[in-house]
This record gives sequence, structure tokens and C-alpha cells, in this order.
Amino acid sequence: MSGREELQMHLSQALSRTEDADVQAHLYAALESTEDLAPTPLVECPVCGKVGLPERIEVHDCQPE
Repeated sequence: MSGREELQMHLSQALSRTEDADVQAHLYAALESTEDLAPTPLVECPVCGKVGLPERIEVHDCQPE
């Protein structure tokens, strides 16, 4: 899960757990703001050359060529 996806998940969960209109408005605004975030740059595994999001490359099953 990318950082953006994780942030969206947490904001969505918070939104589903509150009934306060002011809090909901802030959470909706925060969710909309996540769309304006810069994309996460892709990185390359130095061992196998696989390219992907940093958090996914960090934990992938590396198969050197």
C-alpha cells in the first residue's frame, strides 16, 4: 500500500466513525487534498532491477537475474 493509499484509508475510516458535521467536512477536505499530492517516484531494486514504489520494492521477493 502506498503512502497515499494508507492516508486515504485512515481518513476514510475516521470519516466513517464520526457523526460531527464539522469533523466530516474537514475529513472530506483532507481526502480531496490527497488527490493533489505529488506522485511517489518509482525506484529500482539495486539487486534485480525491478521497478516500483519504494515501500513495495523494500519488501519484494528479490530474484537476481
